[in-house]
Amino acid sequence: MGLRLSRNDPFVLVLWGLVFVALLVWIGLQAPGWDVTVCRNAIRSLQSGHDPYVDAIRIQKLAYSNGPIPPNTDPPFSYVYPPITLPILSLLGHLSVNFTGFIYWSMYATAILTQISVGLLLPNIREKRIFQYLAPVIIFFPGLLADGTVLSGNVAHIFYGAILLAAVIGWRRNVWRWFYVAILIASCVKPPFLTLLAIPVLSSRKQWLPATLTTLGGFVLFIGQLWLCPLLFRNYLEAVRLMFSLSHDFGCSPEGIFSQWLVAHHLPYYPGNLLFYLAYALPLAGFLFYLSRRYFAGAFMLKQWAPVLLVGAVLLNPRIIEYDVAPIALPLALIVWRVTTYFLTTKQAGIALSFLFAVANAFALTSWSLRKIIDCPLLVIIFLAGSWHLLYDGRRIVRPALAAKTGLPGEVQLQAQILRLRRRMTN
Repeated sequence: MGLRLSRNDPFVLVLWGLVFVALLVWIGLQAPGWDVTVCRNAIRSLQSGHDPYVDAIRIQKLAYSNGPIPPNTDPPFSYVYPPITLPILSLLGHLSVNFTGFIYWSMYATAILTQISVGLLLPNIREKRIFQYLAPVIIFFPGLLADGTVLSGNVAHIFYGAILLAAVIGWRRNVWRWFYVAILIASCVKPPFLTLLAIPVLSSRKQWLPATLTTLGGFVLFIGQLWLCPLLFRNYLEAVRLMFSLSHDFGCSPEGIFSQWLVAHHLPYYPGNLLFYLAYALPLAGFLFYLSRRYFAGAFMLKQWAPVLLVGAVLLNPRIIEYDVAPIALPLALIVWRVTTYFLTTKQAGIALSFLFAVANAFALTSWSLRKIIDCPLLVIIFLAGSWHLLYDGRRIVRPALAAKTGLPGEVQLQAQILRLRRRMTN
């Protein structure tokens, strides 16, 4: 996929080696898998005959029994995934810890590399010469800001790897069933994954019906738990509520920052946060739809549209966490690079972006809360800049007739035409 390295540039291999060593050192200094520990604790609760949500509620209340936790201290992590996931935990509890650990971390590492590979499919040939150096380092900078989420072990990284790989299959072959399967499974663990259904709808034709059915399927699977296991489901909702009301772990989405602001001013975050989310999510969805119409009309190519679409789809998520922006780190960097080089030379852009990158991370590293405050406007600004670049620069590459004849992306159809011409010449 995108990790094919230049034979003339062994430094790329050296850089990957240095990153691998850095990860080993980091693991030696900080025990990885803190999100995996949450699942292990839930498995122990089940094995003891407990309700893992009741245990999670007790952990939350105990941590805040003496008031707010000190600044820059990690909040308590407790199990807040829907009850539909509990049978899987029960099954894992009967397997060897070493066996499940090996399988899980192998899948995890593969998913991280898949995210990077998909990101490297989006730059053009000239851009890839630069981005092959950025790809190894981007592991440490989800959303372009330094963070250790790569060591968290959060299952979302695995889901994002599968979803992005399925998206590539959809873009190349116009086969999206694997994407919908991946989204439906992921939504059983984290319902906001359903917002990523914007990807096939806005980049391939005739996807509204399967995307709608997948949304309904995810909704039924979620709400159906209220009837199948009402007590577990109510306890799950209470554990989630406490995570917000006590830990204030709203994420770095615009809605999350607004919720944080409401709580800081001693105001209830609900239903104001929902109204605020709808106030920007609906126009955002409408704007993405408009851009997709331009894409289908041939105003820009998939490699131009995909980075902006991925960022926009993530912004539709009402609660964006570090592992949500990690998979789009390369698309974010690609948008920034394209917009900057529109005004500056390559050398000037490299110097300016290096300076801005260093300044932003110097502030983001000071505290977790400040990082979220920086991450939110950074995502929004990059999305708006990328959209502007599509509308005012992407029109230089126009193939309206090509895009109008088929629902496939322009590049795929163009490649098909080239292959047909080659076959005719060889015959």
